[in-house]
Amino acid sequence: MRRKKGWMNLKIAKITEETWDTKTFYFIDADDNEHAFDYIAGQYLTFRYDGISDKPIVRSYTMSSSPCEKAFSACTIKRVEGGLISNWMCDELKEGDILKARGPIGRFVFNPEKCHKNLVMVGAGSGVTPFISILREYADCLGTDGAPETMTLLVAYRSKKDLICWDVLESLQNKPGIKVITTLTREDAQAEGFWYGRPSTEMLDKAVDGQYDNTTFLTCGPEALMTMVVEHAISKGVEKEHAQTESFF
Repeated sequence: MRRKKGWMNLKIAKITEETWDTKTFYFIDADDNEHAFDYIAGQYLTFRYDGISDKPIVRSYTMSSSPCEKAFSACTIKRVEGGLISNWMCDELKEGDILKARGPIGRFVFNPEKCHKNLVMVGAGSGVTPFISILREYADCLGTDGAPETMTLLVAYRSKKDLICWDVLESLQNKPGIKVITTLTREDAQAEGFWYGRPSTEMLDKAVDGQYDNTTFLTCGPEALMTMVVEHAISKGVEKEHAQTESFF
């Protein structure tokens, strides 16, 4: 596995706009212009920002790219109201700029030795990013060694203008073994195939067709969402170790 110790220099190779307040930054190794490290889908990088404040600032962002994309790694950053770093990145960074980062880090991943074969992911807003990585990684190898047999994603956005990585989700939702359900909390677009409302226990039951056996749940988003998913899954007989959370809200 290719991994660099300490702080790496990552160069921004490309920037794309996902939504009105979210951008994806594609990184390569600043020293050799190649992919800088290997990682597991769902892991994150910790970035260090010097010169923005009196002291260095660190922030962690999950990769939205997957390990099967060999040429680069990518992080998708959503502006946080009043957030120093997220707004600075979206406003100031340009292609060719270099950031310091270390990692990859994290256990919020599909581990074939520990996870059940059916994977259910529940997220909201930018909490979808680790699931984008996981979906990309396993979409074409479901049912093979080291991969889930099925993947279900229930993700909540405010409205259609807030659909982060929508091109990826749209391209995957009709693949065999994959179910992508998008619910909008502030716009009723049920006529276009979206669900409406905040994720709830009833919505979760519907998303998994009432099937909780042999299933691992991963959830990332606001605390209330994660608590609901974990408590409901456990109430349906899911083992505690198979209801995992990741929070950067």
